[in-house]
Amino acid sequence: MNIAKTIITTLFLTVIFFVNAQESNGYYFKDFTNGQVILKNKQFARGKFNYNFVNHQMHFLNGGVDMIVENLQDIDTIIIDKTRFIPFEGRFVEVMKGKNASILVEMNVNTREQGKVGAMGVATHGTVQSIDVNARFQRVNGENNMDIKVYKDEIKYTYFMNVKGGWKSFHNQATFLKLFPKKRHDAVKEIIKSLDVDFDHPDEVTKLCNEIN
Repeated sequence: MNIAKTIITTLFLTVIFFVNAQESNGYYFKDFTNGQVILKNKQFARGKFNYNFVNHQMHFLNGGVDMIVENLQDIDTIIIDKTRFIPFEGRFVEVMKGKNASILVEMNVNTREQGKVGAMGVATHGTVQSIDVNARFQRVNGENNMDIKVYKDEIKYTYFMNVKGGWKSFHNQATFLKLFPKKRHDAVKEIIKSLDVDFDHPDEVTKLCNEIN
């Protein structure tokens, strides 16, 4: 058995029978994408990967089987296309590198009810984002007992920056400022303002952290 097959056998122990996994919600990439897993002992294996940001698990497509990456303690990095992921506190997070600093990015999904669908399919309040598929099916088939609520999936980010040798989390300006002494707050605010940072955009947050360091 060659090295790649040995790594795959060792790491990918949890198996889900693959039935068009890309139809599931929460995948980072549209399709399983070429990548490689690099172990701490410098061995590696190539394959097609995808990251599920709902459960923060890494998936590996092997033929017709969708496999979940396990044994995170043995993994250094997984690179999919040009995007890097590392194990962090029992899950995978994205690594975004800048010139002076790197940050870790964790995506989280919040599902919120936006209202109910009116007679013409417009929410009674808020903005229509998605209509429950089961409700649509029931309406077509003449059923009256159906859920006609409109839901919106919002992506929220938690960031981690290395501060004095430890990873500290933040998600907005207020929590970011807490990472610094109060005497630096005004200066940090000025940098945030000058860069026009939106904390819902990881690339802008990466640029901010590199400007600070």
